[in-house]
Amino acid sequence: MTAPTPLAAASGAEQSADSLIGALGRFTVVPRGIAVYETDVATAAQSLRTDPGNILELAAAGLPHETDPVYGPLFDYDDLMNVGFFCGTGQTVPELGLRFLMRFAAETEESWFKPRRWEVTVQPADRLGEGRGGPAPLVTVRVPDLTAPGVTAVAAPAGAATLPEVTGTEFQERGYRAVVELTGARQRVRAAAAQPIWREIVGSLADGTVTYQTVPEALRRTPEEAWRMGIADCVVASRLLAGRLRAAGLEARVRRGYLLGLFGSDHSWCELYEDGVYKPLDPIFAFISQTGDAAKGIAASPEFSAACFGSRFNRLLPCVSTDGQPLVRFDDRPAPYWAMVGVGARPWRG
Repeated sequence: MTAPTPLAAASGAEQSADSLIGALGRFTVVPRGIAVYETDVATAAQSLRTDPGNILELAAAGLPHETDPVYGPLFDYDDLMNVGFFCGTGQTVPELGLRFLMRFAAETEESWFKPRRWEVTVQPADRLGEGRGGPAPLVTVRVPDLTAPGVTAVAAPAGAATLPEVTGTEFQERGYRAVVELTGARQRVRAAAAQPIWREIVGSLADGTVTYQTVPEALRRTPEEAWRMGIADCVVASRLLAGRLRAAGLEARVRRGYLLGLFGSDHSWCELYEDGVYKPLDPIFAFISQTGDAAKGIAASPEFSAACFGSRFNRLLPCVSTDGQPLVRFDDRPAPYWAMVGVGARPWRG
C-alpha cells in the first residue's frame, strides 16, 4: 500500500523536531527533477502534526525544499509523508494509518475471506490548504470494478447520503458512495516460474535491500528504475512483479483500488492468470506481515504472508483501472498524492 494519507483526527502527542529530523537518511528523497515543491510550512505542520517551527528546523537540517518569496519554504508532499513514516515515534499519521490498515492480518484466517459489506465514500480534495493561483482543476475518480470476482454491489437506501451512487463506467466527477460486499478466496499460485520471482521481490523488501516508502507517481511509471534506486511502494512492487512474470511467459496484470479498514487507502497489487481465474499476489502485504514492525505496532503473521501468494482478501476493492493507473485525476493528469484524503470506509450493517 502507499503510505496512508492524513486522518482527520489522529491521537498522540505532537512530533518533536528531533524525531522528524531523525527520519532524514532513512528514506530516499524525491529526485529534484521530478519533485513538486508546493506544500507550504503550515500544511506540512498539519500533515505531520507538529509545530510550524519544527518544519523550519527540518528544512534547515536538509529536507529538500524551494523558497518562495511570498509563501516561504515549499516541500514535496511525498517527502513529508516519508518523514512521518520514518520518524519512529509510532504516532505520526502515516505510521498510525499503516497500523490501523494492517490490523486485519493479525485476525483469524477465516476473517480474511468471509463476506464483508462495506460502505465506501470517495471525495478527493481539490487542493490542500489555500491554492496559489489558477483555476481549480476538474476532479475525476475511478469507480469500483463491480464486475470483479468477489465484488457484489449492494442496494442501499438513499437516505442522508451526501455523495451520489456510482454511475460512471470508468471515471466519475468529484466523488461517489458505494455499498459493496467483498468475499475473499483461499488460493495459491502453482506456477513454478512465479516462485523465484516472488521470493526475490519480497525478500529484497524484507531484508532492507529495497526500502518500502512513498514513491512519486512519476517514478511509479518506471518501476525498474525505482527498484534500482532501492525504493518501492505498492504500485512499484506490483508493476515490477507483473512485468517480471510476463517476461517469464506468464499472464499477469496490475490492479489498483482501495484497502478498506477504519478508512480507505490507495493500494495496488498484481494478479496472475491461472486455473481460469486471476490470483492476487501482494508483495507489500507479504513483506509487512512477514517481518512485522514493532515500532508501528504491527505483529508478524507468517500465515498471512503466505496467503498473499494467490489469495483474495475481503478488504480489497479493485477499481476500473489498467496497469495500476492513478485513481484520481486533476484535469487530464494524475492528481497529487494528497488528493486521496477524502476516502472513507466503514462496515455496512444495512
